[in-house]
Amino acid sequence: MSALVFSVRAADSADVHRMEATHTGRGVRFTCTCPDGSEGRHCEHRIALLLGDASALVEVDQEAVDALATMTKGSPLLQAVHRLAQAEAAAAEAQLDLERAKQVIATILMG
Repeated sequence: MSALVFSVRAADSADVHRMEATHTGRGVRFTCTCPDGSEGRHCEHRIALLLGDASALVEVDQEAVDALATMTKGSPLLQAVHRLAQAEAAAAEAQLDLERAKQVIATILMG
């Protein structure tokens, strides 16, 4: 299978980064030229696209987006991305709970 190539806009600048997904014997290789991707960390560009959010793409090629979904379906990569999304949602909810608890304590302490 040939590589799937995507161009994505950086969130905080006019920079455009290149993402490339290929299927290898070991699974899916999905690179990005953004600073996080270049340093071997996960980047929000790839995570968003793997979760089906193509809004940051410079030009949406629905065929390529669908091919990426097919390529990653059931893969350890996609499973890990979903775990990450669930953990981030749980952390956000926990942060809200923490803030609510602090507000309750502050209100009670005020008498």
